[in-house]
Amino acid sequence: MLHVSKPKKTTEYGLVIFVLSLTTLMSAIDTNIVNIGLTTIEKSLDANFISLQWVALSYLLAVTSLIVGIGRIGDIFGKKRIFIFGIGLFTFASLLCGASASIYELIAFRAFQGIGGSILMALSFAIAGDMIPKEKIIQGMSILTVMLPTGFALGPSVGGLLIGVFGWRSIFLLNVPIGLAAIPVTEKIRKLDMWGLFLLTAVLICYVMSITLAQSHGFSKSVLLLAAGAVVGIAVFLFLEKNTEFPLLDLSLFRNSVFSASLAVSVLLYTTTTGALVILPFYLQQAKGLSTSVSGIMMMTGAVGCALFTPLSGVAAKRFGDFPVIIFGITAMGIGSLFMSTVGLSTSVVTFSVIWFFFNGCLAFFQTPNNTSIIAHAKPQQRGLASGLLNLSRTIGLTTGAAVIGAVFCTFARTASIGSASPRKIADGIHDTFIVTAGILACALFIGLIALRPGKSPAAENTDELAD
Repeated sequence: MLHVSKPKKTTEYGLVIFVLSLTTLMSAIDTNIVNIGLTTIEKSLDANFISLQWVALSYLLAVTSLIVGIGRIGDIFGKKRIFIFGIGLFTFASLLCGASASIYELIAFRAFQGIGGSILMALSFAIAGDMIPKEKIIQGMSILTVMLPTGFALGPSVGGLLIGVFGWRSIFLLNVPIGLAAIPVTEKIRKLDMWGLFLLTAVLICYVMSITLAQSHGFSKSVLLLAAGAVVGIAVFLFLEKNTEFPLLDLSLFRNSVFSASLAVSVLLYTTTTGALVILPFYLQQAKGLSTSVSGIMMMTGAVGCALFTPLSGVAAKRFGDFPVIIFGITAMGIGSLFMSTVGLSTSVVTFSVIWFFFNGCLAFFQTPNNTSIIAHAKPQQRGLASGLLNLSRTIGLTTGAAVIGAVFCTFARTASIGSASPRKIADGIHDTFIVTAGILACALFIGLIALRPGKSPAAENTDELAD
């Protein structure tokens, strides 16, 4: 059993990192693990492309709508009990996903799985901030940070290998023994802003529903009403948070332009990487004719890039500072996106793997210094909230990428059904879509250059705000 006090022994510190890394990796892998199996699930459950997207989006919707609230709940009611509940829910929902008899059951159970995943993602960094000794905080946060991009990138590769050997249900059943093997952690009790929690959840649901339904319904009345609901809801939410005694969200954090900009850039970067993870399996399997196993192995190169670049980015940030490393990461991803736009029907396996390694791996140069600095400098009682906000920006990017980039891909592929699209149309769609993602990354670079100025890291400015 782990305790809230700082681990005094190396073995206890290692156990904390192992448990948090395992659960973080597990929840991150399930964000994208279904993408590589969408074509297999389509045939097995007789589903259409929109339904298949919801297999991924239902998980992301649950994570996105709850992640800030979960971070705050952990601060108030105790991280240990919430975290253990999250592991149990995630594990049980994974079992139900593996037993699904229809596409609708799978979508519903993926949503429950997402609730558990939101708990694991939101609280892992906060618990680490409480339990890891100060002298090892950078090392510990670097290890946890690498679990996220590694999990996001490993999802398709692990999924491809499992599907090739055991079938698509195995990608969910894999979580059951892992979840049962995990252990964790604890804290104090104060008041919770339930109205704020419910309102923020409703706002995020309206946002996600509007961007996903827009793909199939266009700017219909229902889509416009959902979008309007999100706008009105966020205005009401901000008003309530400003005037409540125990707010769910400390709005003073957003007076810090550097902190706010880092969250905005995170949304844009994860929009591009998630979009890539959604559309590339169709390119590899349908356009190139590769098996799920081979496709999964090729997608694994992105995970390798993250694993190699994360410790390197930590060393670079310590030597040169956060700002140049973050800017380098965004720039490198933009260049990588332009290279990704060049892949086509004649692109070799080696060429694709090298480009994907570079594009996906360079995310580490933004994520590592950004996450480490903010969590390390946050006050203990606000680490759950800070972790929740970081994860919210990530999951909004994941959700937006899955829906918007998927829609952009379908538009450029000039087809309403990707399953029946020709290899040439898919290749054309890949080219044009990655030109769009390069533009998104250019916007992220502009924000970074303007707002993430050198001389003051996001964490440092955040600390100033909290001290006021």
